[in-house]
Amino acid sequence: MLERIHESHMGIEKSKRRARDIMFWPRMNEQIEAVVSKCKTCQEYQMSNPKEPMVQRTIPSRPWEMVATDLFQWEQNNYLVVADYFSRYIEVVKLENTTSRTVVNHMKSIFARHGIPSVVRSDNGPQYTAMEYKQFAQKWNFEHQTSSPYYPKSNGLAEKAVEIVKRLLSKAKQDGKDPYLSLLEYLNTPIGNVASPAQILMSRRLRSHLPTTPNQLQPKVVDPERMKEKFEEKQRKQKRYYDRGSTELPAVQEGEAVRVQVQKKWKPAVIKERLETPRSYIIQTPNGQRFRRNRNHIRKQKYGVQISRQWEPIEDFQSDGAREVREEQVAEPSTGQYYKTRSGRLSKPPERYQVSGEAMSLKRSAKSLNNSVNSTPIKPSKKEPKMQESNKVSLEEIWTVISSMNEKLTKLDKLDIREQKYGME
Repeated sequence: MLERIHESHMGIEKSKRRARDIMFWPRMNEQIEAVVSKCKTCQEYQMSNPKEPMVQRTIPSRPWEMVATDLFQWEQNNYLVVADYFSRYIEVVKLENTTSRTVVNHMKSIFARHGIPSVVRSDNGPQYTAMEYKQFAQKWNFEHQTSSPYYPKSNGLAEKAVEIVKRLLSKAKQDGKDPYLSLLEYLNTPIGNVASPAQILMSRRLRSHLPTTPNQLQPKVVDPERMKEKFEEKQRKQKRYYDRGSTELPAVQEGEAVRVQVQKKWKPAVIKERLETPRSYIIQTPNGQRFRRNRNHIRKQKYGVQISRQWEPIEDFQSDGAREVREEQVAEPSTGQYYKTRSGRLSKPPERYQVSGEAMSLKRSAKSLNNSVNSTPIKPSKKEPKMQESNKVSLEEIWTVISSMNEKLTKLDKLDIREQKYGME
């Protein structure tokens, strides 16, 4: 029956609702949850994890201390972009090819103009994971950090810089303008109503087509502490709005069996190592391959509730005789203050409807006597006149007792209310 319920591979709640509509047995919900949670097909086609709260990156203390880099393609041409975390200054280079040597040569040219940064962040593209780039980072003495594969949010500044440059190139092409002039105006535009990227990085404005005085082009140092406070305030505001619809995913431990999202499917894997970068793990697939994945692409295994005992027969499957006996046992109230329902629950009426135990006993006695008199009438017999006389005397005594009981019952004002409430005779 469980296989039939889960035949269409619906989720746990849908399967429960479908079963409740037409059937029931004890512990049904637990068994359905266990079956759905262990279904390999359902586990493989689960929804993606919700977004987690934003992890804010520490703002550098000076310009060009930490930069982000990435490659992108536009109009069948490849470009290299480098962005500064502090000043938001962007460098763009058109590449002849996408080999690691070409990328390294252009980055050397950029570093020769602005200096060697302390940290360079990138994704896990083949140009950045090649041995030539590792040797470049070692010789030029900077730390190379990579983001989690298939998780571009962890390299957000580079992705944002790519988006800005692509927009500038597209608009310049549409209007027939020089794209480098568009980039120049962008670098001269203030951010945060304080200073432009060029002013923060170079402490001066860059001369462009817009008219400027010689005094405006004079170098002027921008207070780095003031800029850092502005950026931190902006980060807090971004995090406050971003975290509204986020969910903190539970932590996973080394050696734990999990599922990893691969091309929108969840495949089984095992956690082998937790890296220093936030929410980054090394996982191992069943065939022995190891990959680096973000926590957002990892789902904890859920095998459902283990069933500890077999289900018991339910009332609908009992015999008619047993059901009649059960109904008789439940229908009679056990006490004068409680009423036992068919399901076995004791229902206590409000105080204004309660009747004392003495009144209930009198009522049951009167009901029993009335039933006995009405159901077994005494017929006169010519063969046994003496017995007939004794029966007449007994009948008079019975009616006397019934009359006295009825007199006592009429003095109880609340009895009529209880009769209307619970339908007792």
